[in-house]
Amino acid sequence: MKRAVAVGLGLLCITCTVPDIDELEAERPSGCDASHPCHVQVRLTYDGFRPGCVTLRVVDAEDASRTFELPVPEGAVEVGFVRRTGWSDTVKVTASARERSCAGQEVATASSQVEVPEEDTASVELTLSARDDDGDGYVNTATRGTDCDDRSVSISPGVEERCDFLDNNCDSRVDPVPVCEGIEWRTTERLLEARFRDVAPHARGQAWLVSDSNDVLAHVHRETDGGFDVQPFTDCHGAWSTAWARPSDGRVFMGSWMGQLATRSLSAAEPCTLTSFDGGGAAIQDLVGFEADGGTTLYAVSETGDILRWDYPAEPQRVAHVDADLRSIHGLDPRTLITVGTTGKGPVAYHVNADGGPWVREPLPQPTSGQDGLQSVHVVAPGLAYAGGAQGLFMERAAGAWSTKPSYPIYVDGGVAPDLLDVVSFGQGVVFARLNTDDLVRFDGVAWQDFLFGTQGFTTLEGLSSDELWSATEDGTGFYWGPRAP
Repeated sequence: MKRAVAVGLGLLCITCTVPDIDELEAERPSGCDASHPCHVQVRLTYDGFRPGCVTLRVVDAEDASRTFELPVPEGAVEVGFVRRTGWSDTVKVTASARERSCAGQEVATASSQVEVPEEDTASVELTLSARDDDGDGYVNTATRGTDCDDRSVSISPGVEERCDFLDNNCDSRVDPVPVCEGIEWRTTERLLEARFRDVAPHARGQAWLVSDSNDVLAHVHRETDGGFDVQPFTDCHGAWSTAWARPSDGRVFMGSWMGQLATRSLSAAEPCTLTSFDGGGAAIQDLVGFEADGGTTLYAVSETGDILRWDYPAEPQRVAHVDADLRSIHGLDPRTLITVGTTGKGPVAYHVNADGGPWVREPLPQPTSGQDGLQSVHVVAPGLAYAGGAQGLFMERAAGAWSTKPSYPIYVDGGVAPDLLDVVSFGQGVVFARLNTDDLVRFDGVAWQDFLFGTQGFTTLEGLSSDELWSATEDGTGFYWGPRAP
C-alpha cells in the first residue's frame, strides 16, 4: 500500500498538495508545500508555439530503470516533484510537448540533469521550442510537426476538406470530389434604394451589407435552400463606407465617408447608435475589430492618416497619426495590425508598435511608375500578409519583409494593369482580389486566374473562412460564394 501511495504522489505533487500526508510520512517527507517542499522545481518556457500536452519524465541518473512521468497541467509554467526513496542524488528531467493533445505528434523536448539536495529545493529551467506560425495548434513540419502549410489556419491535418482551392487536410489533394458540388456564386434580392459599399460577414452564412446612400443597412442570412433572408434597416443615418461585425452576436460597427462611427445590433427594437467622435469630415476608409476577454476593440483608419481605437462601448479615440492617406487596416489581433495607403507619391505600409509607441513605417520594394498607392491589406498569419494597389501593385509580406508579386496580366497593347482594390487571402496559394475592371480574380501562388466577371459594379470583397466569400454591388445586390447548406 505504501508503495502505491508513493508512486501516486509523483503525479499529485505537481499541485503541491498531498491527499494523505500521514501515510506518506511513513516513507519520507514529500509534500510539495511549505512544510514539505518539492525536491526539484521545473520552470517551463514555450518558444514559438503553445503545446497541446506536456509531460515531464524523471529518470535516476545511476539507474535508468528508475523512472516516472508527470502530466503538466494545461498552461502551467512551473511544476515540482519529489525524489523517490532509494534513488541517487542526481536525476535527469525531460519535458516533452505534443501537438493538440497527449495523443498528438511529439514536437519538442528539452532535458537537464540536476543534483537533488537533501534539504531545500533545486531549480531547473527548460525551454521547449517549435514553430506554429499560424497559431492553429499544429506545428510546422520543419520542426517535427504535421502542419504542411504553417502560414494558413485553413490548412492542417485536422481540418475538414473544403471547396477553396486548398489542400486543407495535407493529403496532397486539392478540392477532391465531391466537396465542390453545388458551390457557386449566388445573389441576394436587389435593394433598389441601396448602393452597397462594404460587406461584413460575422458567422457562417451571415453578413451585413452597408450602403453609402439612403441610410440603408441590410443583414443577410443564408437559408438551407440556397436563398437568402434579407433584413433592411434605415435608422443609421450616414454615408457608410466600411463595416465590421462582431462574431459573438452579429452587432455591426460602421464608419462613414464623413468621419462618423456608429453601431447597430440585429434587434429591430434596438436603435442605431452614433458615437460622439468627431472625425472632422475625414472619411473612415477601413475598420477591423477583435473580441477578447469579454471585450470588443476596433481599429479604424482615415484619409487624413488618423488611426482610431474604439474600445466599445466607450467612445472612439485617436491613438496615432501618420503622414499618409490610409486606405486599409487588418490584423489577426491588435499585435499583428498592418495599415496601408499612399503619400500621394507612393505606397506606404505601417505596423503597430508592440510597445505602444508610434506606428512603424515598413520599407517597401520600389514600385513601377503609376503604382502610387496600396488600397488593401490582409494578414493571413503573423508571418504572412498580402496587399494590393494601383496599376496591379501586388505585394507579399513574409517573415517581416515585403516583396513584389506578379500583377494581373495586361491584355491590351499599351494598357496598364488593373488596380487591386480589395485583397483577401487564406494562404500562399489562394489570394482573392477585386479589380477596378469590375472583376473578381484569384492568385494561385504562381499566376492569376479569373474567378467572376462583373457587370454590376463590385464594391467590396470579404471572407471569414476559405470556402465562403461575400461581395456587393452599387446596384444594391449582395453576392455569396460558398456551400448551400448553413
